[in-house]
Amino acid sequence: YDLDQVKNGIDFLKFKLTESSRSLHKQRVKHASKLSLELTEKIQNLKMNGAVIKLELEELKDFNDLGTTKANFMAETNPGEGFFKVKEVASGGELSRILLAVRQILAAYDSISIFLFDEIDTGIGGETAICIGKALSQVAKNGQVIAITHLPQIAQFAESLIVVNKDIQSEDKKSRTESSVKELSGKMILKEAQSMAQLN
Repeated sequence: YDLDQVKNGIDFLKFKLTESSRSLHKQRVKHASKLSLELTEKIQNLKMNGAVIKLELEELKDFNDLGTTKANFMAETNPGEGFFKVKEVASGGELSRILLAVRQILAAYDSISIFLFDEIDTGIGGETAICIGKALSQVAKNGQVIAITHLPQIAQFAESLIVVNKDIQSEDKKSRTESSVKELSGKMILKEAQSMAQLN
């Protein structure tokens, strides 16, 4: 191989990559504000009242796996407190709701077919839980959603409900915990949700 020819080829590819990355970054910036507004609307519908999400994009000098763009999801969870990185200010329940909002928006565009939500019911109840249950049901139309919850307001929206119970068994003066699992569907889900409501 001619080293000059190889070097010229590499330089040309770097030029094309830089060109494509800059073009992609411009498109991302163009749509970032729209995505920010949509995310804000979705999380407020999930009873994060007053919270605002802002997507900040930074153009890097070097390439990463996604071009030259570094994205930061910023959140103001309470009005007037300023924007901070979502991972720094959001609780587990808030993170799950923000993730649910992202999933709602991207449901029609991405290829993720299974989505797991844990702790999405942390610190909530009542009307907020119902809103989250409806949102999970909407996301499930485009894929499979697995949600771990203790709230009947969320459980009632399941197409299939897996109930886990723990019992303490005593044998020969020794106690041990046994778990039982059963799957419910149809009208049995509503019955179980009503039972959960009575226990709560």
